[in-house]
Amino acid sequence: MEEKDLSHQIAEIKTEWEAAFKTMQKYYENELFKRFTIEYDASTWHQFKNPALIYPIDREMRFSTPNADINFDYYPSRLAKLGIVGHNFAYLADIEEYYPYNFSLFMWEQKEFITPLQRANLRAAHFIPDTLVEVTREGLRSFLKSRGEEDGLDSYEDPLVMIETLGLMGMPRRDNILKFFKEMSEAKESTFHLLLETPYLFSFAGLVTPPALNDDKKYGIRRREELTHIKMLMSRYVRAEMRYEEMCAELKQVGYTTTIADSKYKPEDSVDLRWVKLDYAVERIKMIISEYEHKAAHSSYYCYADMADALRRIYEKERTALRSYI
Repeated sequence: MEEKDLSHQIAEIKTEWEAAFKTMQKYYENELFKRFTIEYDASTWHQFKNPALIYPIDREMRFSTPNADINFDYYPSRLAKLGIVGHNFAYLADIEEYYPYNFSLFMWEQKEFITPLQRANLRAAHFIPDTLVEVTREGLRSFLKSRGEEDGLDSYEDPLVMIETLGLMGMPRRDNILKFFKEMSEAKESTFHLLLETPYLFSFAGLVTPPALNDDKKYGIRRREELTHIKMLMSRYVRAEMRYEEMCAELKQVGYTTTIADSKYKPEDSVDLRWVKLDYAVERIKMIISEYEHKAAHSSYYCYADMADALRRIYEKERTALRSYI
């Protein structure tokens, strides 16, 4: 790609990111956001293998594709860009809620646990949950494209996207993920093994929690190293080097669970409602719930009903808060 063409493409992509940022502010606004800029920085990809990251100290969100390794826009749709922007700026809310005077402790938690990532997605799900699904979908497709595999996962793509998104939000999911991945690996063997090159399989992630509950095993897997271990075991399992019962025993040993055992625990309460414009948020979520209820009625997978349930929990939380303001 010629340098002139690349510069033009980057300028167009930046315009799309800035438009997504403006849309986000309709739902999730704070004066702090207005001091941020969106900039292109290919080194963000080369250093972190991430298409877009937020840099709170520098007051920048940086996007990094296309670049020398990835010659295309990793998140081509504006809907996915909106999801990334909402997710990235949700980290600022997390810092304000849990680490207002200790940014280094937030960075430590993010290094050790996936819960800050889950909380960021859960915050964004309070107003733009559909965009998170699109982020997962386009991220999956772009990852495969970057590996020269563009055939995709066919009928397995949509349920995988849903289960992964629920894991990224830290919300309950009921599908038998082991059996689902085994079936998918048999049907799409080469593509599935490419997926194992990703850092983690968030389908196996535990429930979202505040920092104080990170080490409580009854909420499932939150440590990054444990998810890495599960990914390694999954590779052995789908190659028939481990039996189903052995894999289940390994998962039990690390405290794997994706459902709520404690009836009093509400994962959606792991994040507060600061910065969320509730009147806009509840209308969007209400519409999206009906979409997943329709999908659930026509699918053998639980993930669509699980997403509808997760959004209903969020919706009721927001409606209660909204009524208290009136």
